[in-house]
Parts: sequence; C-alpha cells; structure tokens
Amino acid sequence: GGDERAVNADAAAAPNGGTTLIERMRAALGSFAGSAARGPVVWYALFTVVVFLIALVATFPHELLVNRVLRSATGRSAFQVETGASRLGWTLAYGIESLRVRLRDTDGDPLLAAEALHLSPSRFGLLRGQPYPLGFAASLYGGSLRGVVDPRPASFAVNATLEGVDLSRYTGAHPWLDGRLRGRLEGAVALDGAGRGAAAAAGTVVLRIPGLSLEGARIRGITVPDLHFTDVHANGTVKNARLEIDELVADGQEIVLRGDGNVLLRDPLDASVLSLALTITPGAGAPDGLKLAINMIPGTSGEGGARRVSVIGTLGRPTVR
Repeated sequence: GGDERAVNADAAAAPNGGTTLIERMRAALGSFAGSAARGPVVWYALFTVVVFLIALVATFPHELLVNRVLRSATGRSAFQVETGASRLGWTLAYGIESLRVRLRDTDGDPLLAAEALHLSPSRFGLLRGQPYPLGFAASLYGGSLRGVVDPRPASFAVNATLEGVDLSRYTGAHPWLDGRLRGRLEGAVALDGAGRGAAAAAGTVVLRIPGLSLEGARIRGITVPDLHFTDVHANGTVKNARLEIDELVADGQEIVLRGDGNVLLRDPLDASVLSLALTITPGAGAPDGLKLAINMIPGTSGEGGARRVSVIGTLGRPTVR
C-alpha cells in the first residue's frame, strides 16, 4: 500500500508531457519575437557601417597621405618625388596616375617618370598597422616594373623585375648626355635580409641591354663616337652591403669590354665605393680615332690594342687609373 501511494505522489509531482511541450513552444515564440524586434536594429547598424566605409573611401585624402609618405621616405635624400592623382580601389590597392623623381631643387626632365603606378599593401599587414610586404607595378618608358618590397629591418626583402624599358624614350640623362640612345633595358633584383635588415641583405642582381646603341652623342660636351652593341649584360651578387660584379660584358662593333669587381654600397647611393677592373678592346669596326682614344686611357696595355684600367672612387665621382 505504501509503495502504491509513493508512485502516485511521484506521478503527481512529475510535469505533464503536454504542458512541457506548450512551455517550450512559448519560449521559442518569445525568442523569435525578440529576434524579430532586434532585426531592424541589426540591419540598420550594418547599413550604417557600410555607408560610413563608402563615404570614408570616397572622401579620404589619399593624395595627401601618399605625398606625406613619399616626403617622409625621401626627406633626407637628394631626390624629390612628385605624384599625380591617386585613388583607392576596392581591393585596397592604390592607383597613382603618374610618378616623377627629380634631383631636389632642379628643373627640366625628371630622372625617372612612371605611369599607371599601382601599390598593393598586404591586407594582413594592414590589420597590424603596416602595409608591408608592399606589391608594386608601373608602366615605365614602354616597359614595366613589378615586384614586392618589405623595408622593415626584421623582414627586409626586395624582389623586382624590369622588362622592355625603351631607352630611346628616356630623357632623364639629358643634362649629361645629348644624342640618340637606343636599346631595351631588362633586369631583376632579389634580396633577402634574413631578419637582419638591409645592411645584411644577400641576393642577386641581373642587368641586360640587348641592342644598345649610342649615335651622335656628346657626354658633358665631349663628342663620343657612334657605338653599337649586340649584347650588354652584368651579373652580380649582394652580400654584407657589397655588390660583387661577377661578370660585366659589352660586345660591340666598335668596342669590346670585359670586367669584374665590387661596389661597397653606402647611403646615399652616390657615395658607394667603386673597385672595378675593366679591359677595353677596339672592335672590328672601330675607327682609327677611337683606337687612339682607347690607347690614351690611363692604365696598362694588352693584346690587340686592349687597355686594362681600374675604376675607383665613388659612384658620384669615379676615377680611372
């Protein structure tokens, strides 16, 4: 009798299955009603954020920011950088209509002029307040310059490729060179600081100018014979702020040149120290005047009218001996 009374008491105390289902439905409806009530607020907040971002991109002073960064980067150098209109794309890449590099406080043609320059900062880097590694691409005298650079000491790296630059369109050498310059400039640079900064960067440098020619030229007022080269190239390696030129070749109709040596890199670049050994030999098409001029170059004589010379000093003020 006692057990039966206990079972009945437990049954009375246990919740009814139908009652439990109704309570759960009420809870679900209440939650849905709360979400429905909050829905417009959430969507309005998202809409506000989107409109704010669009307005920020549309009104942000991109040109002022770009010019400020360039002034900061070149403030201590002998160069000044001028840019055209800039814009920020949806991919967070900057587009700059033009970029010109000049010697500071000088007029005339720029040393370098690029068109349609694109800068692509790292999206993950931007989250940390840094745009690096920074990708870049530019149209340059009918050719292109592309690459990635990271100037931070802990991750310094440069990887760039130059292709198809038409030297006949280059006007930056006019203060020193007057004449017809032709050829296509190509090159590649790959440097890695291995976490120790630019001074410890190591890598390779390759330069090539097929079809180089110089006609009707005057260098700093001195007339230069016409020169035509089938191949001009240089290969080098960089290690511990020193550029080792493993091979320097110029095969021409009038002149044949071979050389090697090194350049101790300094800041500013024109203070870099030169130590080059060159052998200049008259080519099969060399006129008598050019042969005489080669023979008068300081240095020592070699076979076939060759002249062995040393180039020392700095990039800004080289000396031949």
